[in-house]
Amino acid sequence: MRINNSGGATGIHKSSGSKAASKKPAAGKSRDSVQVADSASLREKAQIMLADISDVRMERIEEIRDALEKGTFKTDSRKVATQIVANALAEHPWS
Repeated sequence: MRINNSGGATGIHKSSGSKAASKKPAAGKSRDSVQVADSASLREKAQIMLADISDVRMERIEEIRDALEKGTFKTDSRKVATQIVANALAEHPWS
């Protein structure tokens, strides 16, 4: 399905090479379903989340955005990798 800038769907396109598209539901089981949230609801959630961000954090985000645009943003790849792994473990504990 394609979503245009106004949030409306313009069509549904199946991928012919997809394994999921070729599977048929087993007897007695329901079919898969897809839920699409409307863009107004998503926009409202984003506005609520932005309102909860502190001014200090927004300042830091703007500093990073400016550095990225100028090409002067430097990162410590080891620190970034460590944080990615820590976040992944926090979301999906392997116990």
